[in-house]
Amino acid sequence: MATEVGAKVVSRRKIDGIVSKVGQKLWRDRTGTGAYLFDYQFGDLLAEANVLARGALNPPDLLHVLYGDEQLDQLLRWRRLLRCPLVVTFHQPSHRITHRFGRFQKGLATRINAAIVVSSGQIEGFEKWIGAKKVVYIPHGIDTNRFSPGGTIADRKRVMILFVGEHLRDWELIHKVIDSSNNQGLPIDFHVITKKELAPYFTGCSNISFHFQIPESELIALYRSADALFVPVIDATANNAVLESLACGTPVISTAIGGMFDYVNENCGWLLPKSDVTGVMDLLRRITIDREVAASFRDAARTQAVRFDWKTVAAQVRNLYSAVIEGRAPSEERESVAELKRHAQSSAQRPGY
Repeated sequence: MATEVGAKVVSRRKIDGIVSKVGQKLWRDRTGTGAYLFDYQFGDLLAEANVLARGALNPPDLLHVLYGDEQLDQLLRWRRLLRCPLVVTFHQPSHRITHRFGRFQKGLATRINAAIVVSSGQIEGFEKWIGAKKVVYIPHGIDTNRFSPGGTIADRKRVMILFVGEHLRDWELIHKVIDSSNNQGLPIDFHVITKKELAPYFTGCSNISFHFQIPESELIALYRSADALFVPVIDATANNAVLESLACGTPVISTAIGGMFDYVNENCGWLLPKSDVTGVMDLLRRITIDREVAASFRDAARTQAVRFDWKTVAAQVRNLYSAVIEGRAPSEERESVAELKRHAQSSAQRPGY
């Protein structure tokens, strides 16, 4: 994002070592930030202090906090010292951080000039804390040059289903689907890319290939080779794995919930009801019988991803910056969002597309 909009970056400074970790825990316990910011680190405090100090001498035109969910605290408390407009992006569903703005930082969110959310369903929830007409949906971006299709899929007898990630995943459904596929003897190979410590979620599952800490080139190769990406979730806004898969031309099987409707349509994937093992298994059987069921979605998957190219997203962000700096309402970008929301609501009436 910073590269595309031509911004300077202030990053969290990583603090290593056992002494630092113990000190950080004591600091979090003493300040109480651990009660509402689960990943706020001492390095984030230093980054915020750095911004305040630099801004006091030479204030920027605007400050954009890219991960307001976990890396924003002191800038809200000492907002009067920040001599420029403040824009914040939030990635989490609003209901998952109600305790933060409803209790621990009550009233502080109104100090934000504009909030960017990455799914249209977040708007209403965040407007309660930040203010009407100050919250705008701008989709998450994807590098469509780096993540791109790579020719034809190898002619193989078995279907390859890829699972990627960890956040808000429906682990119970994933386990049941893999077990059911094996019990029914479906010719499917599951490839799992996640953290090594999450491997126990797959205990007892056979026919799995694990990939831990792989380079991006290998990740892209797996996206390109897979018949489909399978990422069932219990909730969602934007999802990196979904965007990466679509950009590589690989259709997505996920859950009809939250922000998935903003990114996956009936031409590039399937959104099924939450915890719907039967629906997923019916779809997987269709794909094993006729590989064209998934292959026919590949061109549309790539076309959908291009809508979220970083250059397109950055242009929307720059327009928002201009509106905030000029004192115009951020919600002037809202018309296209309303259209997306109507589409999402329409799609929600027909889960399983």
